[in-house]
Parts: sequence; C-alpha cells; structure tokens
Amino acid sequence: MQRAVRAILDSSRSLEPADPFAGAHLNIANALGEERDASELLEYWRSRAPGNPRGDMRYRWELSHRRGVRMPPYAEAESEWIAWRAAERPLLEREPFEFEQRLATPIVLTENAELLAAVAEGGSDLARDLLAEAAPVLRRDFAGFVQALDPWQDTFALWCVTRRLRSLALLHPLAVAIATCYSATLSEAPGPVLGIRFPFHRLPLVSASAQLASSLLSLGMELDLVADLVDFVAAARLESGGWGDASQDADVLTTLVAADLMVRIDPSFDFEPSRKLLERMLGGDDLWRAVGPEAPWLSAEVVTLLVAARQPFALRFRWPYLPPANRDHKTRLPFFAYFAELARLFSALPGLQDAPVDLGFIDLVGFRAFNNAYGQDRGDEVLRAFAEELEGIDAVRAIRDGGDEFILVAAPERRGLKAELEAFRRDWPARFRERFGEDVPPVAPRILIGRAHGAGLVSAREELGRRITTLKHAETGPEGILVDAGDVG
Repeated sequence: MQRAVRAILDSSRSLEPADPFAGAHLNIANALGEERDASELLEYWRSRAPGNPRGDMRYRWELSHRRGVRMPPYAEAESEWIAWRAAERPLLEREPFEFEQRLATPIVLTENAELLAAVAEGGSDLARDLLAEAAPVLRRDFAGFVQALDPWQDTFALWCVTRRLRSLALLHPLAVAIATCYSATLSEAPGPVLGIRFPFHRLPLVSASAQLASSLLSLGMELDLVADLVDFVAAARLESGGWGDASQDADVLTTLVAADLMVRIDPSFDFEPSRKLLERMLGGDDLWRAVGPEAPWLSAEVVTLLVAARQPFALRFRWPYLPPANRDHKTRLPFFAYFAELARLFSALPGLQDAPVDLGFIDLVGFRAFNNAYGQDRGDEVLRAFAEELEGIDAVRAIRDGGDEFILVAAPERRGLKAELEAFRRDWPARFRERFGEDVPPVAPRILIGRAHGAGLVSAREELGRRITTLKHAETGPEGILVDAGDVG
C-alpha cells in the first residue's frame, strides 16, 4: 500500500493544470498529508473562460483529454486504454474520449467543487467566485443524472458526491432527487438496479446497486430498500473475492464500490478475499486503473478502502449525512428525528441489527436555575458549549432530545464510552468556568448510559428516559453523576 501511495503522489507532481484531474490530484495530495497550494491551479482556471453552458467546454476546466490536453505521464495513449468492464471494450475502441468522459465527469465535477469550497472556506475570494460561477452549471449537470438515462453513470455521480461533504452541501437537493428517482423505480419493480443500454440492457448491475445503496445510506433515505440492495450485493460476490456486472469477471471499480459498501455497514463482512484480489489487480506502476487517465484518483480510493478495512468497525462506519437544515439552531446538533433515522438504519440492515451499541441519555442539573438567573441567551450559550464538548467524542453522534436533554449514540461495536463519559463529566466544570467565569456555578451533567443491540435503539432510548427520572433527586456535585444502566435493549 505504501508503494501505491508513493505512486499516487509522484504521478500528481508532474500533472499540468490543464489536466481534467488536476483538482482531484490536489485533494488527494492533501488527504495523503502532502499539503499543496491551490493558487496556481486557481489562477490557471481564472485565465480561461467557460464556453457554451451546454457544451463540452462549459467549465473553466476540461472534462476529458479530447482536446488541448496532453496525456499525463502515468497514462497510456488512448489506443492503450482499458475498459474495466470487458463487455464495453467495443464502446471504448469506437469513442475513447467519450468513454473517458463518462467516467471522468462525475469525478471532476465533485472533486473540483470540493476543492473550490475548501479553499473558499480558507478565505480565498477567487475560489469563492469560481465556485459561484460554476455552481449553476454543476446543478444543471447533476439535474441530468435525475433523468435516469444511464443507471451506472447516474448512480456513480451520486456515489461520488455523497463522499465529498462540501460538494454534497452544494448539491444536496439534486443528490436527493437522483436517489429518489432510482428508489422509486425499485419500489415499483423490486430488485437490483438494471442496465438500460447495451451491453447491459435489462441485466442486474452490482455496480449501480452498490453505488445507490451507499448513497442512500449516506443520505439516510429508503433504508428498507438499502437492506435489499445490500443483500443482493453480498450474494453477488464472486469466488475471486471481487464483484463484476452481469456475471462478468470481477473488475476493479465494481469491486471498489461493492467492498466499500460492505466494509462500512456489516461488522461481520470478511474483507480479506477482496483485499487479496485488489492487490493482484495492482498495476506494474503501483496504480489501479479502470480506463487510464483516472488512475491516481481510483488508486487513492482503493487505498482509502484498504486503510478503512484495517480499522475497528466503529471507526469505519459511515454515519448518514446531516444537512445543515436538520440541525437545531441553538446547539447545531441534529434533532430527535436523526435518532429515529439511525434507529431505522440499524434495524434495517442485518449486519447492524445484532451489533452492540452503547447509548447515553444526559440532562443538565441546574440548567433551569441558571436560565432564570442569567437569562435565556446565556442559557443558550451553555447548551451550545455543552453540545460542542459532546461533539468532540469520537465515533459518537450527539443528538438534542429537547430542552436540556441529549442522546448519545455510539457507532456499532464501539467500546469504552463509559470511561470517556466519566472523564468528560470530571473535565466539564473546568471547561464551564473557563468559558463562563469562575464565579458562575456550573450546570452539572446527569448521565445514564446503557447498551443495546442495533435493532433495539428505540426501546433502549425509552428505557433510559424512564430510568433517568429516578435520578432526579440524586445528589450531584459540580461534576454531575454517571450511572450505568447495563443492558437496556
């Protein structure tokens, strides 16, 4: 894997700013710990002008190597490109740049939007202006994926955007629309996603099914449908340890999206056969390829999967995306509806139903008195400060249950929540006084923790809510109190 990382970084150092994947390479280098300045690329984009908003030159960057872009050193000439699905080899030979663009467009759009949004967050007016200019065209392109004209590309675009949170924030309504379109189709005709074009017409697509399932999980949508798609993908794994479309041999891109889905939602999934296959698929130059020019991007995604698969399940579990509109304005934590969403998710997926999940129920002793003494605005500041501290706990989602009550849901199979909450409540008084003053008596956390299985989150929360009422009269100091309720669901 270290060889692949070196090859990825080496390949991106020689990339020209005109290359369609230049933005993706900057993101990759930064993600791999090699900080790179985006100013040269942004200045290059500023020097160009977008063309017809409906043409191939509708952005300040290219979408393929069709015209005016030299092939990068790591990529062969188009006559040597490969088709990751062998059945599409004739399409590649007939229109190589069209074939490349079909794969590249979702990657380039989401990676460039992610880059511009990240640099704009750092204060760059140029990045902000370039993103504002590109945003309407980005939305138009993603609206095209809602039309369901190409199940593989549509769901691949959805998969790409749901993995880049800044891009997702920009394109969230369209991501939901794409997901809704395909979900509605499968609700009418249950089963996997089917191809609609040669050479996969009416054939089940593992790739599109895995891409859709991953995206629905990220969006927190149609979780019953996700369970069916996951069952299909799990059953479609080949003896080689990989996946292919329509009973073809395993290919690197389909194996990537399918294995990434399974690794992140099923604690019992055996990744080892897939890992060995991916190692065998590695090229002689230590890069993975689906076509050719995208090799560093694809290789970075494979490396990300390999790293994630080594981690405990609690760290690789992918939480559903939380849109800003679904956050409480006082604490910036999700509403209780997010807990209900997690409960549906954990109940719907066989791999999560039996997984152990730690939960916490917290309220703040003395909060009402603080509110009365110092005013509601100051009380809101306390809620926000407490929420910020809760958000600092790894592999846990903090949710506002209402008023001064909070729910904590640990990632499946996470360990050690009790010890961390003990340390949390001991540290809280000092953090409170640092923020609100030494002469202000801190509100104290009253914490009840318990354990449940994934399928029992709702009943567990109800049980914790009942039991915490028995602690209302328990004596608490500035550090509050923590009680372990044991198994509650």
